[in-house]
Amino acid sequence: MSNHDASKSFPALAPGPPRNFTPQTQIAVSKAKKNSTACLACKAAKRKCSGPPNPCKACISAGAENECHFDPSRDLRRKVAVKRTIKELTDYKDLFDSLLSAIRAADSDKLERIVGLVKDNGSLHDIACAVGSPVTRFTDSKVLSATSLSITEDMDGSLDARFMEQEDARNRRPSDLESASSMSEQDKSKPSPQPAFDPYARVSLENLCDLPLFNVPAKPWTEITIDNDLASHLVSLYFTWDHPCAQFLDQRIFLEHMKRGLPDSEFCSPVLVNAILAVASAYSDRSDVLSDSENTFSRGQKFFAETERLLRAEEGAPRLTTVQALLLMCCVLFCQGKGNMSWLMLGQAIHMGKDLGLFRHHRNRNSKHNGKRFSREMEKVRTITAWAIFSLDIQISTKLQKDPSMVQPLSNGDLGIDNDFDWIPYPRSNQASYATNPARLPLMRTGLTGLTEINIRIHELFDDENLREDFRCLLDKAEVPYTHLEQWLVSWPDASQIGQQSTPQVIVLRIHCLHTIMSLLEGLIERDEHGNMVLQLRQSWRKYAVEITQCLRCYRVSYGLRQIPGQLVGVVQSALHALVYQLEESEEARYAFIELSHIGVGLSQRFKSIADSINTILSLSQRGTARLPHDAIAILDGTELRGHQEAR
Repeated sequence: MSNHDASKSFPALAPGPPRNFTPQTQIAVSKAKKNSTACLACKAAKRKCSGPPNPCKACISAGAENECHFDPSRDLRRKVAVKRTIKELTDYKDLFDSLLSAIRAADSDKLERIVGLVKDNGSLHDIACAVGSPVTRFTDSKVLSATSLSITEDMDGSLDARFMEQEDARNRRPSDLESASSMSEQDKSKPSPQPAFDPYARVSLENLCDLPLFNVPAKPWTEITIDNDLASHLVSLYFTWDHPCAQFLDQRIFLEHMKRGLPDSEFCSPVLVNAILAVASAYSDRSDVLSDSENTFSRGQKFFAETERLLRAEEGAPRLTTVQALLLMCCVLFCQGKGNMSWLMLGQAIHMGKDLGLFRHHRNRNSKHNGKRFSREMEKVRTITAWAIFSLDIQISTKLQKDPSMVQPLSNGDLGIDNDFDWIPYPRSNQASYATNPARLPLMRTGLTGLTEINIRIHELFDDENLREDFRCLLDKAEVPYTHLEQWLVSWPDASQIGQQSTPQVIVLRIHCLHTIMSLLEGLIERDEHGNMVLQLRQSWRKYAVEITQCLRCYRVSYGLRQIPGQLVGVVQSALHALVYQLEESEEARYAFIELSHIGVGLSQRFKSIADSINTILSLSQRGTARLPHDAIAILDGTELRGHQEAR
């Protein structure tokens, strides 16, 4: 090289990119597709398969498109197999938990039926239906064991790898330890990983258009969610569909105190809010109210478990909000088919109500609430809660054939100036033309109180020892409450007069009256040992069941199945029971049963007790005890629904 070239100067280079280069995540990197499983035809022919979806390329070339089927259970990739095994083990655990709950709470007849199924080597599907577990297709235990074995081997491999990492750590140099410590500090500074559930996954067009009726905060009332929109959504659902039909609290006072966000309020507490959210979850289709995405009956279970935890933390301290929460939990358990646990929860509410001095002849003499003067707001809420206990006690005891506590509220139920609210369906994205109507909450309370007093007279009538052997005298005395109920019905519009402008409370109140008449007739049928009046009584029993179905159809057409309140679960069960044995009596009864089957299947997605009733009816049909119409069988066993889905 010459001296001229050696002395030549070169320009300085620009600085290069940083060494810690991060890849651009916006550019999608295409990777070679790896097929983890082949179709059954390619497996048999031992040829290369292009993978799902079917038909694969090899089957198309061979002209065997109809034989191309993929079996997901043969996909033994570690992640897929782990996910599938966890799902299957969860299903078995749910079945085991349901079996234990059924054994603890079931009566002797149901317990004998469950034990008989187990002894007769019944299928897991039949046992799940009998104990009320979510219906699941259980995999063969051999397949599950093989998959679990492969997963265990993978886990052993990962443990070996972890052991090797520990050995490497022992042999590292000090400089390596320093770099490792700096890396661990960087890891600590990184943000925590995102939760498994993506909060944006639940956003849909309906949710985006959703404007809750009441905007309330989630904190400090619940630890389950921090989403104010979800809390407002559920509270709006509760005060639209559930609260008007069974008023355990005062709507205005509760909402005012919930918005203030003071946990020590006398009218709003975390245990009450979580109980309300648990009840309201049954009316919501949002995925974040589910504890298990595969179990439709898990709606609100997270809020219910939180309510139970808060109850244990209170250690039985009597509070009005705790009584209200116990009443709500009683309703949740009853709709889940847990009648005995529901009865125990109601008993706790009654005992706590006695400690608070809510009742006339059952007050605790040593209670600090005796003779205490309350504010006007507190007196109003105490009266509403006392009459709610009085009404729910009669309803649950009649359904479960228990002896009611007969607690008479201390107040006469007169609330003085009782302002009403405007009522409009929520959510209303499916029909924006709904008009605003009065909620008729005072009228609903008055009507339920009147029906409860008639129910008490009916209960006393059947408990009278002097009438047990004299059916004719019992029938004459039953004419009095029967006439009162008939007169009560005349003052309300019937099914043909109910339209979309009627609030659902009007329909629900009429249904409750019809159900009370059905309970009276059912008791008379059971007492008619000689059968002289059975045919006439059963005909009337069937007539009122048909009218209940007509009212439920009006409700379904006007507002949909999702909005039918949980207070009507027992009514639907009674109507199904009344019609299933009288389908041959009239064409009207068959049409009513088919309509009631539609309603029952819709409710069975939200309320487990309805699903249990449907399984019982299907078992009666399989044994030949009841002859169901083919249309009803297709509805109840899901054949019709699957046909509609396949047609799509």
